[in-house]
Amino acid sequence: MDTNPFNIAHIITKRFKNDPLDSYEQQILDAWIQAHPKNKVLFDELMAKDVSMKLDWLDNLDEESAWQRIEQKQGKKHSNYFLWRVAATIALICSLSLCLWFLRTDINDEKEAAAPALHIAADDVSPALLGAKIILANGKEVKVDDTLNIASSSAIIENELDFSNESVTRELIFHTLVVPAANFFKITLSDGTAVWVNAASELRFPEHFGAAERRVYLKGEAYFEVAKDTERPFFVETEEVDIRVLGTHFNVSAYGKNVKTSLAEGSVKVINEARSVVIAPGQSAEWSDGDLKVRTTNLQRDLAWKNNVFYFKNDHIVNIANQLKRWYNIDISLSQDVPLQNTYSGEIGRDVNLSEVLTMLAFVSDLKFTLNSNKLLITKQEPMMK
Repeated sequence: MDTNPFNIAHIITKRFKNDPLDSYEQQILDAWIQAHPKNKVLFDELMAKDVSMKLDWLDNLDEESAWQRIEQKQGKKHSNYFLWRVAATIALICSLSLCLWFLRTDINDEKEAAAPALHIAADDVSPALLGAKIILANGKEVKVDDTLNIASSSAIIENELDFSNESVTRELIFHTLVVPAANFFKITLSDGTAVWVNAASELRFPEHFGAAERRVYLKGEAYFEVAKDTERPFFVETEEVDIRVLGTHFNVSAYGKNVKTSLAEGSVKVINEARSVVIAPGQSAEWSDGDLKVRTTNLQRDLAWKNNVFYFKNDHIVNIANQLKRWYNIDISLSQDVPLQNTYSGEIGRDVNLSEVLTMLAFVSDLKFTLNSNKLLITKQEPMMK
C-alpha cells in the first residue's frame, strides 16, 4: 500500500475540498487512517463541518505564495514542477493543522518549537456592519442602519429626510453620507443609480439632480452602477480627478491623493486639469504623483470589497494593513523589521472576525500578528526550527 506522505497529503486535501476519490485513493486513505490513532484524530478534525466552514479560504490559497514560504523556511529551491505542486499540497495540509492549532482550546502538547504566528491577547474584533450617518444640508446628523433608496422615499427617518416630488427646476440641496471605519453602506440615488460605499468614506449627493448633469462628490471608495440617462451625464468628483459616464459600472478608490478608477462595464472618461483618458472594461485609470496612467487591472481584486471579500494578490503589507484598519477600525503598528517591499497573496470573506483573517495572513507570509484589544502589532516571524 502506498505510504508516500506526498500522495497521502494530496488525497486528504481532495477530501477536505469534497473532491471525489477513486477507489485506489480511498484504499490508501483508509489504510493511512487505520495505521495510527493520531492519523484518525487529525483526519476527523480536518473533516469536521465547523472547521471546514472556518477554513474556506484554503480553496483560494495562492499556491505560489505557499511554495515561496516553504522555500524561505527550507533555504533552498526546487525547479521540478512535480515537487512544486507537491509542496503546495503539503502546504495546504500544514495550514489546516496550523489553523486547528488556533481554533482548538484543547490541543495536545505536541506543538512546534517556533513561536506561533498569531497571538490574541484580548477579545477578537468583529467585521464591519451595515450603517452610516447622513449630515443634512442644515448640519443636522441622522443615523441610518439600513440601505437607503432616495428614489422611492417620500419621508424617511422620522421626516428628517424628505426626497419627495423631485423637480429638476428646484434648487440643488446636497447632503453628505458618512460611512465610518468598521461600517459599509448602500444608497440608491434619486435617478436610480446604486452606490456601494466602503468603510471610512464620504459621498456628497443632492436630493435631486439638475437638468444638465448628475454630479456627486467622493472621499474614500465606492462602487457605482449608474442609471442610463443620455441627456444627463453622471460625474463622480474627487479631490484629484473627475469621472464622467452616461451609464456604466465602475469602482473609484480615492483614499488620499492617489485615485484609481476601475471599469467593470461600459465606458468612462477620467478627467484632470492636465489630462483626460477614456478607459474600457478591465482597465483602470490611476492618478498618482501628478500623472494619470491607464493600465489593465485585476477586477477581482479591485471589486473584492464590494463582493465582501478580502482578495490580496501580490499586495504589500502597508496596503493590506490599511484595508484591515478601515474594515475593523483598529490601530496597526509595523515593527522596523517588517520588509515593506515583500508582497503577499490570499483570499478570505470579509464577514469573519479579524483573527481568521490574521490566521490566513500568518500562513501565506513571513509575518507575526499580535492583537491586544483594538491594537494590532505586525512583526517578522522568528525562523522555524529545522
